Amino acid sequence: MTSLNFKSRVPVFDANVRVGNRQDEVSPFRNRGELLAELDRHGVQRALVYHAHSEDISPINGNAYLEDWLGDDERLYPIWSVLPTSDSLQQIQELHGSGHVQCVRLANAVPVELPFRPWAYHSLLSWLCEANIPLWFTLPETDPDDIVTTLTAYPDLTTVLTGAHYTHALWVRPLLQALPNSHLELSRYEPIGEVEALRDEFGAERLIYGSWYPRYAMGPVLYYLHHAGLSDEELELVCSGNLERILKMDAND
Repeated sequence: MTSLNFKSRVPVFDANVRVGNRQDEVSPFRNRGELLAELDRHGVQRALVYHAHSEDISPINGNAYLEDWLGDDERLYPIWSVLPTSDSLQQIQELHGSGHVQCVRLANAVPVELPFRPWAYHSLLSWLCEANIPLWFTLPETDPDDIVTTLTAYPDLTTVLTGAHYTHALWVRPLLQALPNSHLELSRYEPIGEVEALRDEFGAERLIYGSWYPRYAMGPVLYYLHHAGLSDEELELVCSGNLERILKMDAND
């Protein structure tokens, strides 16, 4: 009988985890210790985390609350949330000045109908390019035409496209073709055979494991990647190596 136990055969660094409670949703874990227990249950050594308040209240407040989750054991790393406003950018710049910023996540501006266009985001995007800070943003919240139009104006900006759903299958390949400095996070990208096809066309270096836990379960996509025909070297890149490279981390950190 096949065992129901699963353990990753490569190091795992989750690129997309939310902590804290949303206004409309209580988190399944109440504190840092419970989150670490969930990571351990799936064999995940490290995770990149952002605070739920950044999604539905304020990125400034969310970033302040995020500090309490980080600890000093090098298991949870911050991805700070930002909007193209002077106070939000100032917060990120102050954190960067203290050496605490390796990446940022674009907070959702859809509720206020702010399009992702250079005229609205130039100050933020140009500073990220100058500071060499990679940017995460969620595909379900961003118009694909805006993504290509805007990011092609900032070709040196490293980006990670998160939350791609299988319904976005027609978007993904043209986006990766148009944006050679972008990467695809795989939390819900489940079209059959597509991970292998994207690996063949763009290389494993463009793919990143993330779970978007607790929006989605942590384990399914990790299990799927172990059965997607990737070599161990490719699997290690997808599960940790690519993220470490983007964050400019030593592999032993």
